[in-house]
Amino acid sequence: INMAAAFNRELTRYCAEITAYETRACCVPWTFAPVMDLGRDPRWPRMWESFGEDAYVNAQMAVQAVRGLQGDNLNKVDEYHISSCIKHFMGYGVPVSGKDRTPSNISEQDLRERHFQPFLNAIQSGALSVMVNSALNNGLPFHANYTLLTGWLKEDLNWDGVIVTDWADINNLYQRDKICGSAKEAIKLAINAGIDMAMTPYEWSFCIDLKNLVEEGEVSMERIDDAVRRILRMKFR
Repeated sequence: INMAAAFNRELTRYCAEITAYETRACCVPWTFAPVMDLGRDPRWPRMWESFGEDAYVNAQMAVQAVRGLQGDNLNKVDEYHISSCIKHFMGYGVPVSGKDRTPSNISEQDLRERHFQPFLNAIQSGALSVMVNSALNNGLPFHANYTLLTGWLKEDLNWDGVIVTDWADINNLYQRDKICGSAKEAIKLAINAGIDMAMTPYEWSFCIDLKNLVEEGEVSMERIDDAVRRILRMKFR
């Protein structure tokens, strides 16, 4: 938030370059940044992570952060840079309750014209991965939203990067949001919506369930191939 208040694009890029250099020196090639949620509710506890409430300022700073983290050659990120992961796609900063990881009520027009803009510009600048909003919008969890994940990101933008979940969020479709009857069905919904990589910190049954879903014809091999290509492509880059 302080970087945004400085209105200094060059400084934002320079700090991202330092972050990349020090992170890569620790043998870590990927970071979950920049955070580009529009912070429009002062109750939201992660306001300090964002670039503020303005879509234009957010987009400008996010582009510089992506370039500073990844460098100029996006197909061959060198030993002094790392992959970015722009987050949280999207509308994360305006929950109705003001609390973190809780539902929002954003119109499609507002999503498209404001919340989407920083992500659009960051992807156009070469961001290699995207992390998804943990919550729901108008009753539909973002991790199960085919229109936003596959339609807006992959198809409309012809983007070939990786979509990763946030912490344990596929299982939240079942345990918290109650939009399906089991953890296995939650995996089916998320993967078919466009999720490529799952952050599953508590258990490894995800792997078994996904394998079974493919064998049962509930998740296509084409969807698995697409996810694997995206993950390998980012690793090669």
